[in-house]
Amino acid sequence: MSIDTKTWNAFATGHAPDFARTVFLPGLVTDPGHLARLIDDSLRTATRGAPGDLRLRAFRPGAFDYRLTKRFVDTPLADGESAVAWLARTADSAEECLAVNDIASWNLDLAAEIARLVGELVTDGTHELPSGTDVYTFVAHSGWTPFGIHKDSEPSLIFHLGPSPKEVWVWHDNPFDASGITPSPSFGRITFDIEDHLGSAERYLLQPGDFLCIPQDTYHVFRNLGPSAFLGLTLYPVKTRSLITEALWRAAGPAEPVDPYPAAASVTDRAHAVLDAHTGSLADRVAHELTLGQLRLRTNGYVSRPHQDALPRTIPAPDTMLRWALPGALTVAPRHDGTGTTLVARGRTLTVPEAADFTALEQATASDTPFTLDELAATLPAGLAPERRAEIARTLYAVGAVIAP
Repeated sequence: MSIDTKTWNAFATGHAPDFARTVFLPGLVTDPGHLARLIDDSLRTATRGAPGDLRLRAFRPGAFDYRLTKRFVDTPLADGESAVAWLARTADSAEECLAVNDIASWNLDLAAEIARLVGELVTDGTHELPSGTDVYTFVAHSGWTPFGIHKDSEPSLIFHLGPSPKEVWVWHDNPFDASGITPSPSFGRITFDIEDHLGSAERYLLQPGDFLCIPQDTYHVFRNLGPSAFLGLTLYPVKTRSLITEALWRAAGPAEPVDPYPAAASVTDRAHAVLDAHTGSLADRVAHELTLGQLRLRTNGYVSRPHQDALPRTIPAPDTMLRWALPGALTVAPRHDGTGTTLVARGRTLTVPEAADFTALEQATASDTPFTLDELAATLPAGLAPERRAEIARTLYAVGAVIAP
């Protein structure tokens, strides 16, 4: 890993899961260039393969810019081009910048690195991340944060990658009166009178490799001192209502969609029919769907599962050495109907028609020992036919559960 794991583990022990204090860890990222290159590769994959799926926003000072956003989406990164060089080539001025969410879904190695980081913040049986994590990057050259002094509704975990340093000001108390405040649905209440308030803030200078944790609802602002990028983690508090609603809908499995503009009574009737159809079994089915959803998250390290364009498109050569993407990248899910076997691998659900014991394979995901695809197939349950074992091994590679070292 490119992180000082001892320092990170101490931070996780002392501050997860609420992250209630501002924490500055100089030099936490031991190889910021490595993480930066993984971000570059993620952006290259997205802009070349499926730019319409890239969650990118471009800004000019004080405003979100739709035209600039489209220009970035339509401008693939060149071979070997960095994110900061791409920004300089595509933007109109040095004060324009961009943010990309779900960046780890475009690169298996980046997602695996982040999964190991997030794994230290999770304590099995005590606290997890049932609503997942957003992995994002912010790329800029100069000037202030385009949306001014602002606060976020979740903690912000910032890994600065450089190459230039970046200044950050954090306000632990709210020093702002209503006169300079602009309401914002995304960033709470913001102000662009930045320099008037710097004297009441705590200042940090982030060098490449430095880390800063900013608690939720804490005002802050960045100033870019040259071309740089950072990697950010947003750890979402549990969204209980949406999780249960989605699980209920999956469990009930309504066969027909509702008309786009129905009478209100028909929606009520649909709800009645959905609930009546599964009286007695619905609670178990909802619990089963919630369990499946959590296993999908857990097997991908609580981040978004890999985008299809980030997954391999060819089967590796017989002598290619592979490894598990992360501990727990595969697990067996309970089946409510008692037939076959359901595997969850790297955020995707796989169905094996035969009932088989995959316990040894689950345990093997914790090993760092490399293996070939044929060796992986040989570790699958002996009761499966050889062609079935080979098929499952290929599928585990195709969904990113096993990757090249």
